[in-house]
Amino acid sequence: MHRATRFVGQLAALQLAISAIAVLAILVTVSMDVVMRAAFNAPFSSTIEIVSYYYMIPMAFLPLAMLELRGEHIDTELLYNLMPSPVQKLSTLVAGMLACLIYAVLTYYSFKQAMTSTTAGELAMGVNLLPIWPVRWIMPVAFFMGIIAALLLTLQRLFNTGADHE
Repeated sequence: MHRATRFVGQLAALQLAISAIAVLAILVTVSMDVVMRAAFNAPFSSTIEIVSYYYMIPMAFLPLAMLELRGEHIDTELLYNLMPSPVQKLSTLVAGMLACLIYAVLTYYSFKQAMTSTTAGELAMGVNLLPIWPVRWIMPVAFFMGIIAALLLTLQRLFNTGADHE
C-alpha cells in the first residue's frame, strides 16, 4: 500500500506542478496582453479563449488528487469527534465511498464529453478558431485520479497507516 500511495502521490504532485504552470501561464499571457494593448494598441487576439480553455481547466481540476491525498477538502468534525471509534470508522468508510462514487460519476460523464469533443474536433469560436477538444481530457484524468486518491485516503484512515483523521 505504501508503494501505491507513493506512486499516486508522485502523479498528484505532477498534476499539481502542471496546475502551477497553468497559473503562471495565465499571469504571463494576461500581463503580455495588457502590455501589448497599452504600449502598441495590439492585444493578443485569443487571450480570453486561451486562458479560459487551456489554462483555467488544468488550474482548477488537476490539484484535486493532491487535495484528496492530503485530506485537505472541506471536513466537518463537529459530530465525528463525539462518535465512538467503530462509528467513526463507519463514517470514514461511507464518506470515502461516497467521494469515490462522486468522482466515478464525474469521470464517466467528463470522459463521455471528451470522447464527443474529440470525435467532433470541438473548436472554440472567438476571434480565431481554437481547438479545445484536447483540453476536455484533463477532467476525466483529474477525476479518475480523485477516485484513486479518495480510495487510498479512505484505506489509510480506516487502517491508520499514515493518514489519521484529525
